[in-house]
Amino acid sequence: MSQYPFEAVIFDCDGVLVDTERMANRVWKRMLAELDLHLDDRQLHAHFTGHTTELNLTTASRLLGAPLPEGFHGRLRQGFLDEVLSTGLPLIPHIEFALTSLKLPKAMATNALRQDMHFKLEKSGLRQFFTHCSCVEDVERPKPAPDIYLHTADILKIPASQCAVVEDSPAGIEAARAAGMTVFAYSADMIAEEQQSAGAVATFDDMRELNQLLKSYSEALL
Repeated sequence: MSQYPFEAVIFDCDGVLVDTERMANRVWKRMLAELDLHLDDRQLHAHFTGHTTELNLTTASRLLGAPLPEGFHGRLRQGFLDEVLSTGLPLIPHIEFALTSLKLPKAMATNALRQDMHFKLEKSGLRQFFTHCSCVEDVERPKPAPDIYLHTADILKIPASQCAVVEDSPAGIEAARAAGMTVFAYSADMIAEEQQSAGAVATFDDMRELNQLLKSYSEALL
């Protein structure tokens, strides 16, 4: 008998596997400040974390009350690449331990574009852990719609109800819950109460806790 009540675990990427959200937010913060829009870290998370770049560009324009300058998207992307070249692509602490410990099929589902997904997987060295990786270009609608999680479950040939999901952003949590999945939220850089309000059944701030958390949830069901 399996020690888990699930048949697979699906991971988000940014903020769950690789610590890119703080890097991206630094670039957003700097570039928006140049346009005289000053946001603190909590505001950046609230407006941008977990959404597609396309939606974030629309949000930035709305917050500015004006169109973004020509070439803004290209400079934003270059700014992120410069951050990676300068500091490397940091992993979420202990994520390799968590991925190795979980004795279940694992997949990844990200709102990132395919090119960016492959870049992060290559730089991080985490591709080896996943049976399948889905990106926003595989589905019609991005998170918070459930499409990418339903697509990933279909690829895995596992019912959505038998999939656990590891997410951090409320948008991602809402997407997985709408797909009928059980969500465990990584809260090291997020507000646990907001994650719970979005539908997470549990929150944790250390990836070394994840395997036991899934097992404990199993025990609670028995």
